[in-house]
Amino acid sequence: MDRTELAGALFDSCPDGVILVDVDGVIHLANPLAALMFGSPAADLVGTSIDALVPPEFHDSHRQRRESYLAAPSTRPMGTGLQLFAQHVSGEMFPVEISLSPCTIGGTLFTVATVRDVTERQESAAQMAMFEDRERIARDLHDMVIQRIFAAGMHLQAVQGSAQPPMVADRIATTITELDDTIRELRAAIFRLGQHDGHGTLSVQISDLVDDRSRHLGFEPVLRLVGDLDGLADFVAEQLIATVNEGLSNVVRHAHATFVEIEVRRVDDTVALRIVDNGVGLPDEPKGSGGLSNMMWRAAELGGSCTVGPNDPTGTELSWRVPI
Repeated sequence: MDRTELAGALFDSCPDGVILVDVDGVIHLANPLAALMFGSPAADLVGTSIDALVPPEFHDSHRQRRESYLAAPSTRPMGTGLQLFAQHVSGEMFPVEISLSPCTIGGTLFTVATVRDVTERQESAAQMAMFEDRERIARDLHDMVIQRIFAAGMHLQAVQGSAQPPMVADRIATTITELDDTIRELRAAIFRLGQHDGHGTLSVQISDLVDDRSRHLGFEPVLRLVGDLDGLADFVAEQLIATVNEGLSNVVRHAHATFVEIEVRRVDDTVALRIVDNGVGLPDEPKGSGGLSNMMWRAAELGGSCTVGPNDPTGTELSWRVPI
C-alpha cells in the first residue's frame, strides 16, 4: 500500500469528522463522518465556507478565532476552555471538541480541523451531576428539614393539652396536622428525587431543558414553576415541553437577548407558559410557518391559545395557555 492510498484510507475511516480548510475558510475535503455529523454529503460541503457549519450567533467569534489561528498556526485544540457548538444542516446545534493542525500541500497552507461530537459525553456528565445534586438535596431534606419540622410538631403536642382558650388548642391541632402533611409531602419529594429512571417528572424535564438551553444562550434564564405540574396528563405535558423547547430555540436563534424569563403556571383547570426576553423583538414580517405556527398549532389542538408580541421595553413575550 503506497502513502497516498494509506492516507485516503485513514482519512475515510477516521472516527472523528475531518475537514480540510484553506486560509479563506473554504472547505476542500470532508471525510464521511464529517458529512454524517453535519447532515450533508461530503461533495456538498466542499466549496462552502467553514462558517456555515457554525451556528449564526457564533459566526463573528468563529471568524475571529480562525484569523487568530492563521496568524500563528500550530497543532492545538480550538477554543481551550470554551464551549464550542456546530450546526447540523437541519439547524440543530450540538456541542463539539475541535482540534486544529496546519498542513502545507503544494506550497499552500491548509488547516486540518478534527471535529468530535460530545453530545453524549456532556449529557452523561450533566445527568451524573444532576443525580449527585438530587442526592445531596434529598439528604439535606431528610437529615435537617424533616427533623426540625418533626421536632416542632412534638413541641406543639407537648403544650396542646394545656392550651387555653379552646380556640388556641384547636389552632395548635390544625398546625400539627399541617406539619404532618408537610413531612409526608417532603418524604414523597425525597423519593421522587431518588428516581433516576426514565425522563423524570415534568418539572425536572422543564428544568433540564432550560439548563441545556442556557449553554446556548450564554447565561442562565430565570425559571419559575408554579402549581402541581407533575400531575398533568402526558399529552398536555408533551406539548408543553415541545413549546418550551421551540420558544427557547427561537430566543437562541433570533433574539440576541441577555435576559430570559420562563414561567410555567398551573392554576385550577389551566396551565400557562410565558417566555419573556429583552432581545431585538419580532421582525416586521414574521414567518407564517415554522416555530411560531407550531406553537400555535399545539395550543389549538388542546383547545387553548398562543400569542407572541412585543415585550416592554424591548424584546418579545410568548404567552401559551391551554385548559386541562
